[in-house]
Formats: sequence, C-alpha cells, structure tokens
Amino acid sequence: MKITRLGLRQFTVFSDVTFEFAPGVNVFIGENGTGKSHVLKLLYALTEATRRFATRGPLEDGLEPTLPHLVQGMLRGVFQPDDLSSFLSAVPGRATLTLEWERARLEVTLEDDGASSTLTATAEGAIAEVGPPLFIPPREVLSIFPGFASAWLKRESAFDRTYFDLCVALDLKPLRKGGPKALLDPIERELGGNVVMKDGRFYLAYPGGDMEMPMVAEGDRKLAMIAWLLMNGSLSENAYLLWDEPEANLNPKRARLTSDTAAALAHAGVQVFLATHDYALTSELALKVDTGSLRASEAAFHAFRRVAEGPSVVVERGERLAELSNNAILDALASLHAREQEALFTTDEEAPR
Repeated sequence: MKITRLGLRQFTVFSDVTFEFAPGVNVFIGENGTGKSHVLKLLYALTEATRRFATRGPLEDGLEPTLPHLVQGMLRGVFQPDDLSSFLSAVPGRATLTLEWERARLEVTLEDDGASSTLTATAEGAIAEVGPPLFIPPREVLSIFPGFASAWLKRESAFDRTYFDLCVALDLKPLRKGGPKALLDPIERELGGNVVMKDGRFYLAYPGGDMEMPMVAEGDRKLAMIAWLLMNGSLSENAYLLWDEPEANLNPKRARLTSDTAAALAHAGVQVFLATHDYALTSELALKVDTGSLRASEAAFHAFRRVAEGPSVVVERGERLAELSNNAILDALASLHAREQEALFTTDEEAPR
C-alpha cells in the first residue's frame, strides 16, 4: 500500500504544505535547512509507529502500545529533540501532521501552551496493510554494526533511532533464494565481490579472499549495505525506502547505478523517497522519466525552497525535473558557470586587484 499524501501545518520549517507522492520514486531537492531530511525522518517515524500499532508488537520500554505513545516514542527516537515543543513552528502553538496511504490515514496533533506539550494521534482504515519502512542515513552502517544494537538499547547514544532500526534489519540472515538477481548483480559487479556475514561481522568477499568491512572504501560499504538488505529481504515489495543523500561518499560515476537501483526497486514494488544535492543523480533519474524507463506517473520531483519573507519552506512538485521553476542544484551550477565565464573573458585590465 503506497503512501499518497503528507500534510504539515506549523511543523518545524513548514507552516502549511501538502506533499502528493508518486507510487514509485520521489526525489527531494533543495538547499540545506529546507527540511528534506525532516520529511524523510517524519515519513519513517509515522509509518513505523502506525505499523507497530497495527501489529501491537512489544515495546522496548514495556509500556502499553497506544498509538499516541508509539508516535511520540518514534518522534523522540528519530529526531532526538529536547522536548516535543521543538517540533512546533511557534510556542505556544499547535501543529498537525496528516499522513495518508491508499486505504489508511494517520492524524497527529502536537500542542504546547508554553508550560507543557501534548500529543494526540488517531488512525483509520486498513492500517494493517501499511508496509515496513527502512531509513538509510547518509553514512554507511556496516562498519559500526558489530554490537551496535545491544549497546544502543543499554546506553545513551548520539545515534538516533534510525541507526538502531537499520542495524536490526541488517542482522537478518539472507533469504534462501538469495535476493533478486536483477538488482544484486549490477551492485556486485561494481563491488567486484559479494557481501557476507561471519560471526556478526560483515566482509566483502573478493575472488582473492575476504576483506573486513571497515577496511573497504566507504562508497563501497554503502553499496554493500544495499546489497545485503536486498539479500535478506528488507527491501522487498510493499516496503518504503527513505534514502538520505545516497550520493554521499560515492564516486559520481555511480550516479547511474544508484538511479538504476532506485528505479528497479520501484518496479519491484518498493516506494522510494530520496533526498539529494547531486546533479548527476538527479539528472539520471530525470533521464529515466524522459526516456520512459520510469513513467511520469511513477515518479515525482519535489523542490524545497525557503521563502524570502520568512522562515517557512514551500514545496513545488513536478512529474518531470524540467517542470520545476525552482531547482537549487541547477541554480548553483548556473551561478558557477556564469562566474567561470566572467573569469575566462575578463581582461587583465579588468581583473580585480
């Protein structure tokens, strides 16, 4: 069941915005501080809270799994705020969050009167059909995996909840069938080997022998992490992938492989949300839409922009990248090109001293 819509009112940098999501790949672009990661984390926290409420699974703290308790716990664990009031655009104030799937809906209200904060949450529809979300942060996790989950549960940690949940997903053993070859083969060819786990540690198995994961280049570790999640079924039909800056520490030539992976996941039934600052990756995804590898109705580009007259962020949507009137990536490249041309054609007499 796909996520269709997210509405935010007076939440962090958003005063009033509604996202309409595509069922395949959703690309978030915008300058730093415009809330791209906030939206990814919010989608993760609200979806995971709803899924846990539907299954009534046990909680780490042993408390009753009411929906408000689950939502509050996930928001605190994922964002690590000092207080719930940190989510509000103004205090005292009131924020509303509405997340909709094809056949289900979650509504959350956060209020703060200046003295205390309260959270209410209601859900309706087929919440049992909500799929599992998976958040992948900009940094890789395979090198810190050994012992991470147990240490996170027992001690205070600077790592947020998404790292713990990702390690839990990574701890799953491979499927008997080994994962989808069409998705795995290109990644393993690029890596020159395949990922294995031995005694709770990850290795990259090359033809000449195994290499400990901390000794592998970080860009390769990120690809290896995706490969393992494919092998163990964490990235499968009906899942939601929240992918923050997949280009971080990757060679730019791998933008095509990353876009191929995102499109293939969408075709396999995974709904993909990714935030990026990378021109090559964004252009590769746009090319897939332009050439029909991704149908226009399967993908959407969301441009985040802070309005000049205030701290609020507005969001523009297009099924094609070229439809966006505001594109922070292209604006930065155009500015660079203009300054290069100015420097190239400036005479010695005109050059600043």
